[in-house]
Amino acid sequence: MDLLLSSPVPVVSFTFGLPDEAVVAALRKAGTLVVQTVTAPAEARAAAEAGVDVLAVQSSAAGGHSGTWTPQHTPTATPLPELLTAIRNEVSLPLIAAGGIATPVAVTEALAAGAAAAMVGTVLLRADEAGTSAPYRAALADPAPRRTTITRAFTGRPARALTNDFTDRYSGLAPYGYPALHHLTSPMRQAAAAANDPERINLWAGTGYRHAAAEPAERILQRLASQV
Repeated sequence: MDLLLSSPVPVVSFTFGLPDEAVVAALRKAGTLVVQTVTAPAEARAAAEAGVDVLAVQSSAAGGHSGTWTPQHTPTATPLPELLTAIRNEVSLPLIAAGGIATPVAVTEALAAGAAAAMVGTVLLRADEAGTSAPYRAALADPAPRRTTITRAFTGRPARALTNDFTDRYSGLAPYGYPALHHLTSPMRQAAAAANDPERINLWAGTGYRHAAAEPAERILQRLASQV
């Protein structure tokens, strides 16, 4: 915080929890836009009361870690447009839609539900510019059926990933222990990536991962915005 206040940046975003009101106020006074990830209307209300500028509304369809403030509580599988509508009914802040957005239709649905913008992640994982590992890319493109699942096996915090041997074996056994579990499994994941082994790496992916394509990021984003 000392660095961010002495050398302000345009935007600071928070996830996994809400900063103190004093932190939000100090950042805003320094000219920084404060964005807060929320996964439910109650979180949205609390964030608005804390004085943040923008809400990043993340649905459970999102790949990677859930932004839930309570790791023991996995957000309900509410479709993104419904979640946006529910949060819009609670707060008047600008909303950024996130979670499972992988098609032009999904973008327009999010905007129609009250979002000012859409944010994507999984659909860019195979982009030319992405640093995704070779086994990760191969798993995303594999035509064999892989479903996504919410797991804490790799990090001790709920995250959506493609199923593999590790998630199948340890999802029900892993403790809630982020970030300790993340550090414990990190050497295994690094070794597995180097060995081209997709069964022991965290294959973070949202529900729309089948739409991820091996092409320039610019082309992907232009296609997503083609119906706006």
